[in-house]
Amino acid sequence: MNIQEAIKEAGKQKRGITRKSWGPNPIWMIPTNTTSCILIMQNDKKISVRWNPRSQDITATDWIVYG
Repeated sequence: MNIQEAIKEAGKQKRGITRKSWGPNPIWMIPTNTTSCILIMQNDKKISVRWNPRSQDITATDWIVYG
C-alpha cells in the first residue's frame, strides 16, 4: 500500500508503519499530531523523532502496518 493508506490503517489499529524493503527487523514509525511529528522506533524502543523521507519513500507502494 502507499504511505497514506498505511498511515490511515495504522491509525485504525493504533500501530505504526514500515516498509517491507527495510527488512525483517526494520525501523518503524508512529505518526503523531504532536510536536514530535513522528516517532521512529526499533526493537520497540524510540530511537528518534522526526523523519526526513526520500522521494522513494513517499512514492513507494510497499508500506505496511507494523508494531
